Amino acid sequence: MKAKRSVPSSRYPHLAVAVCLHMSASAYADNQSAPASNGQTPQRAQAEDQLVRRQLARPQIEVAFVLDTTGSMGGLLEGAKQKIWSLASRIAMGRPTPRLRVGLVAYRDRGDEYVAKVYPMTENLDAVYEDLQRFEPAGGGDTPEHVGRGLGEAVKNLKWSDSRNVMKIIFIVGDAPPQNYQDEWSYLTWTTRAKQKGIVVNTVQCGSDVTTRTSFLQIAKRGSGTFVSIDAAGGMIATRTPFDEEMASLNARISSMSLYAGRAPARRSAEGRALAMASMPSEAAADRIGYLAKEGSARGAGGLASASTVPLGVRDLLSDKKAIDEVADDELPAELKNKTRAERKAHIQELQAQRKQFEMRVIELSKQRDAWMKKNVSEKDDAFDAQVMKDIRERGVRYGIAY
Repeated sequence: MKAKRSVPSSRYPHLAVAVCLHMSASAYADNQSAPASNGQTPQRAQAEDQLVRRQLARPQIEVAFVLDTTGSMGGLLEGAKQKIWSLASRIAMGRPTPRLRVGLVAYRDRGDEYVAKVYPMTENLDAVYEDLQRFEPAGGGDTPEHVGRGLGEAVKNLKWSDSRNVMKIIFIVGDAPPQNYQDEWSYLTWTTRAKQKGIVVNTVQCGSDVTTRTSFLQIAKRGSGTFVSIDAAGGMIATRTPFDEEMASLNARISSMSLYAGRAPARRSAEGRALAMASMPSEAAADRIGYLAKEGSARGAGGLASASTVPLGVRDLLSDKKAIDEVADDELPAELKNKTRAERKAHIQELQAQRKQFEMRVIELSKQRDAWMKKNVSEKDDAFDAQVMKDIRERGVRYGIAY
């Protein structure tokens, strides 16, 4: 990158969900004993409905990182790769636990390998982590850069919520001022359009270039955001805790337990992602599994949240209870193909029980790790991750999120 208590639901409409149920007493009694038309029992359908309501009632945060990926931004990019799960875990410490969606935009300038690349806004943070690993510093060396194109792509092509009750933030992070091309990507025009859509535009300057400071201050002011200046390399520091090694080991074991069905290419893609998540560095792995524990608690999952949305055409046999009865034999993973139906189900149940045991241990360790960090770790105020959290904490009050 380049160089940057509960709250009354009446005050926050997103915390309230209206549900109208019209059912006679006799119909209610019948429904308690008869299976639903889709094969579900009424009790199961009611439980799933409660989970949906719980999700809808949670506050939401959408964040886009618009990152300069020219050659001088290597230090910040590497730090961001290491800290994305830490940021997610800290954001999830808000009360109520917010739902988090993250999008990425990489930008450079005309004449470089690319001007801008857009990576979709998603709740699937495994995908965000994978996308971020693709960011490599290259090109540049001749400021300015096309900041306006990066910002415009974020505003125009990421799928933002239309609700004004969703916290929507863009962080532009770079070390060079914006180009002033006479094209459709004027940084001032797109800052205004972001504001019109309820998106706050923050700027993070890496380094101390005076021209960059002037333009980034202008963008933040116009975008109702904040401007901060940080060390050229991002200033992020590794934080090791006594719990990281065991949590990283559990992250690897749980990720490796994935069992997917589907066409071979799509199944291999899902298996490849699981393998990548299993081999993460220990600090990032501990942050990842800790985030999934918080998200699982917020969803009422009774364990960890599902880490990834599987690719289209793939079924997660450990999470999707109906999958084993619905997929074709030729779509099964190799370890199940030579088993009888009863043996397949027994194998899945055994893995589910093992994973549940590991998940309960993760939840326990995650709480201990959070408490240890709160007591022993002080944020480096001028670091990129600290500045992002500072902004989210301060804005969270307006959306009913307390940190």
